[in-house]
Amino acid sequence: MDDMGQRSEGHTRMKAADRAVTMVEEADRQINLRRSARISPADIAGDLGTSRSLVYSYFADPAALLVAVLDRHAELLTAAGIDAAIERPDFASAMTDCSLIYLKHVVDHGAAIELCFRDKWLARNLEGAMHRLGNSIYRRLARKAQRELNYSAHDALGVVQILQAVPEEGARLVRNGEVSFEMAESLCRRLIAASIDELRPAN
Repeated sequence: MDDMGQRSEGHTRMKAADRAVTMVEEADRQINLRRSARISPADIAGDLGTSRSLVYSYFADPAALLVAVLDRHAELLTAAGIDAAIERPDFASAMTDCSLIYLKHVVDHGAAIELCFRDKWLARNLEGAMHRLGNSIYRRLARKAQRELNYSAHDALGVVQILQAVPEEGARLVRNGEVSFEMAESLCRRLIAASIDELRPAN
């Protein structure tokens, strides 16, 4: 293949990659706009002014599109250092650091993770990097909670899930313009610390 042919092929591949990213970003936007993960490739095609067949050529079904959206969020959370946050030695520090990272993530990038996984069917059936990362975060935090708070494995997981609602709600308030990010961050720190202290077994 001559140089012109190679340049043309590379340009086509780049355009295809950019097109897939645009579709994922549009799906993410629609999830946040509708406050629901129940979107379809046809919705994406309509808003992007392209054909449904083109969207389906990249994503075979709605689940594949949602997995791509969530995998992008997993990459962003990993880049933000959430794995290192989980490794903090005690439960309060690990839970707080993870929550602050998640708070900033939702403020900056939207609530697609919450909106996808609050749907029970999607939570059970969606695979991908975000599913694995989320399960790993919950398991590791729950083990710390179980050890330090002397709870059963089931109850320790429940504690983590309840505390995770704090940054989700804080981010919602920030995105709605009801509180500043600094206020949400401060409240997140204080509420999580106070909740964990209250749950500690009496000496």
